[in-house]
Amino acid sequence: MRAIGIDGGGGHTSFVLYDEKEGILNSVKIDSPSNYHLVGLDEVKRIFEEGIKRVSNGSDFDTIGAGLSGVDRSSDKKLISEVFEKIGVKNFTISNDGIAALWGATGGIGILMVSGTGSIVVGRNPKGEIYRAGGWGYMFDEYCSGFWFSNRAAMAALNYRDGLGPFTTLESALVDFYGIKEIDDIVYIYYSDFDKSKIASAANIVLREAQKGDEVSMRIVKVGIENALNMISAVARKCGFEKEFAFSYVGGLFNSEYFFKRLKSAFEAMFPKARFMHPKFGADVGAALMAIDSRRRKNENIG
Repeated sequence: MRAIGIDGGGGHTSFVLYDEKEGILNSVKIDSPSNYHLVGLDEVKRIFEEGIKRVSNGSDFDTIGAGLSGVDRSSDKKLISEVFEKIGVKNFTISNDGIAALWGATGGIGILMVSGTGSIVVGRNPKGEIYRAGGWGYMFDEYCSGFWFSNRAAMAALNYRDGLGPFTTLESALVDFYGIKEIDDIVYIYYSDFDKSKIASAANIVLREAQKGDEVSMRIVKVGIENALNMISAVARKCGFEKEFAFSYVGGLFNSEYFFKRLKSAFEAMFPKARFMHPKFGADVGAALMAIDSRRRKNENIG
């Protein structure tokens, strides 16, 4: 079976033409987001039409899978379904981008942790049941997300400035990172010139200072990982996994060797029989695999 997979995030949209036997046949990246909450349904329709045309390049395909940010509720899926119907696509499967990433990373069964600007843990069991923990947005605690680390760093620096917390090198490091005169000015980063992605990128400061031995930074990383493991444990329990399950990961924080090694070590200590694996494919191929599985299940039910 052959499918087009779509990975639609808040920054760009990736398309892939994937064949079960031949693998990846073509891929296209469009530098436009396809979160309809950000760009509207008309823009999503335009991006889908362009991407599908370019990636298929006249080739036939059986189905389309789309893993899209901002698509979590049945009402979201209904709106995206209408977009596909308007462009003449009859066979499609829609999920949020986290589920598509899980399919790409583990083949569809297991647990995935996404740790980038935000964070979420998602799991899918052999019955096809999907469960999650976290991913509720930066206003809530998204443990082990870039924003969470950066926010904790700012709080620690301000606590030291006020005499409420211990010394931390995060104060001077954040002043340098944001290009401000003193740590007091960090409030303007949050209230006058708020940029969620920019703030989240300061997570690298926390990881760097932790690696250099700053105890406050090390504590932030430790707490983040502990809570991430709690989310993984909760999802494993809801999925009905006992001790053996596949676990994988995606997101910018895993580019830090310091963070990666510590989370992996803590994971293996807590889940000694689980399989900690590097993601096999990205979310675009994951969306294609998801669509192929859904199409096959439908065909079996019809038969």
